[in-house]
Amino acid sequence: MSKRWWVLAALVAILGVFVGLGATAGTLYWSRVETRGEQLASAELVKLSIDEIPKVLGYEYKTVERSLTETYPMFTGEYRREFEARAVNEIIPQAREKQLVNQVDVVGVGTLAARRTTGSVLVFINRTVTGKSKEKLYEGSRLRVDFRKVDRKWLISNIAPI
Repeated sequence: MSKRWWVLAALVAILGVFVGLGATAGTLYWSRVETRGEQLASAELVKLSIDEIPKVLGYEYKTVERSLTETYPMFTGEYRREFEARAVNEIIPQAREKQLVNQVDVVGVGTLAARRTTGSVLVFINRTVTGKSKEKLYEGSRLRVDFRKVDRKWLISNIAPI
């Protein structure tokens, strides 16, 4: 082989090393971006859950329609339709008929899964329900709350009791 082939082989080898190093650096960078995004999502979802879950689940029979209507923008489109139907058909009529006051306190939140655009949290709540009889019902519950990021805003995509 001539000297020209050796030079060409050396250049190809050097180019291969640079491509390999570039791919490794890109992979490490993207892994860091994903990890940081997951950490930020986890912190945001915990704060959102503490703030939003009492608004979504708590109501007073005199203002139940208004308070639930104010929560609709917190949901993704599909879950909003589902929640709105449940509110109109079940929650609002029952609250007015039985004169219910539903107070919800979040006592704990833990992240189940967090990605840059989706996440799930486990929310521990204490609920106090008071009706016409003024007798209070105390209840503790666990909820799985799923979030999805839509246009840079975290929205609730599902709430399910566990």
